[in-house]
Amino acid sequence: MSLSIQLNRGDSRPIYLQIASQIRNQISVGRLPPGTRLPSVRAMAQNLSINRLTVHNAYSELQADGWVESTVGRGTYVVEQAQAMTLLSTLSSEFSPINVLQDLAPIKQIPTLRSMGTAEPDPSLAPVDEFWGAMMALRREAATLMSYEIYQGDAKLRIELTHVLAERGIAVMPDDIMVTSGAMHGLSLVTQVMTKPGDTVIIEEPTYLGLIHLLKMQGLRPIPVPLDTEGPRMDVLESVLKSESPRLMYTVPGFQNPTGLNMSPARRQEVLKMTRRYGVPVLEDDIYGVLAYDAPAPPAMRASDDNVIYVSSMSKMLMPGLRIGYVVAPPDITRKLLAARLANDLYGVPFVQRALANFLHMGRLKAHLRRVMPIYSARRDAVLSALRRHMPAGVKWTEPEGGFCLWVELPYNNMMAVYQSALKHGLAFTPGAAFMSDTSSNRYMRLCFSTQPVEEMDALIGLLADLIRAQGSRDQTMTHDAPIWAPMT
Repeated sequence: MSLSIQLNRGDSRPIYLQIASQIRNQISVGRLPPGTRLPSVRAMAQNLSINRLTVHNAYSELQADGWVESTVGRGTYVVEQAQAMTLLSTLSSEFSPINVLQDLAPIKQIPTLRSMGTAEPDPSLAPVDEFWGAMMALRREAATLMSYEIYQGDAKLRIELTHVLAERGIAVMPDDIMVTSGAMHGLSLVTQVMTKPGDTVIIEEPTYLGLIHLLKMQGLRPIPVPLDTEGPRMDVLESVLKSESPRLMYTVPGFQNPTGLNMSPARRQEVLKMTRRYGVPVLEDDIYGVLAYDAPAPPAMRASDDNVIYVSSMSKMLMPGLRIGYVVAPPDITRKLLAARLANDLYGVPFVQRALANFLHMGRLKAHLRRVMPIYSARRDAVLSALRRHMPAGVKWTEPEGGFCLWVELPYNNMMAVYQSALKHGLAFTPGAAFMSDTSSNRYMRLCFSTQPVEEMDALIGLLADLIRAQGSRDQTMTHDAPIWAPMT
């Protein structure tokens, strides 16, 4: 691969900086991947008709910034860390839901970065061999399962899902269930059939960032209701129900993303009673509901009210890559959802759905949860212990009883600086502004503990605490805004 350098004698920048800048740009776009050997100082100088010292200064500039390394006798090479630097340079500086969603892929590609930014099961704990066995058992049915399937979802899978739902307190028949391509697909279909552009939808504040992005893409207006330790604040909820004429209320009552909050039984009943009074349907996202560490998982809200529209999936319980979710709704809404499904993606992947049905039928999901729940519980305990041990005064956080994440509040309004500093030190988290309808808040973060081993948690939180403490020393201006989440531990 040839190295193309164009010098501009009229440029006010020194020649060596022009060379360094162009090499850096070519590394950034992948033209010079890690391990590439740059031309020797002599060859570069001859090619550009410049002094060797100028080329040497350019290489020294790149080495000082960590893009290349030079070894006597071997030459100058693009370093492996340049990949991480390149990917980090592509991340957004604005913490909107869409930007954070787009940044998840680049962050995952950085092997040296430890991420506490994604609420997902640890892929190293996935029951790959067991699920592979469930797929291999379908060899004789493979041809049939590779054809078109009923758009409501594989019948055998819906039978097995009735047992999964029964454990959440929901009694349904297979025909009451619609299988979707993940929970997000289900949420999208529900909002499509229940609203029209310009309508308002009640959300919790903070809430799942994917839902905020979905609402905005569909031309809907999210109306936030802040949370307290019990759940949505009822005084604000009633005010919104009176004044905004919402079409739907979205809630994550079980170990909410991003706070980890588990809505109390009393508050669940209050929410159901009040929304019934105003005729507003509840859309329940129960994706984390079974992931309870300290006590049995509470029943779903749908268990108390058949008018609740219920959405869940296998993403957090099992493996996100399956892309299998499911929706239970009142019959008239289910008919609309099925019609919308026909206009959407027709059907899922029959082979994967039947494999999951076999997996569930053999009791593999229960066995998997028995194996991994103690591991996730230990990681939750480790992150809370590390927070108590390391965090400076004024930092607050939630203490979740389940799920994969917790919510942290800083005593100052400069999360952007902490986020950027953490990335440079090899640690990722998710800025809290991405989980709010108003992204101007700059003092919250979501930490996810599910993918980090217990033995590394103390060092990760210790590093984060040091960065928060250092930034606090540089920025003495404390925020006096009313907290969006209150009170915290």
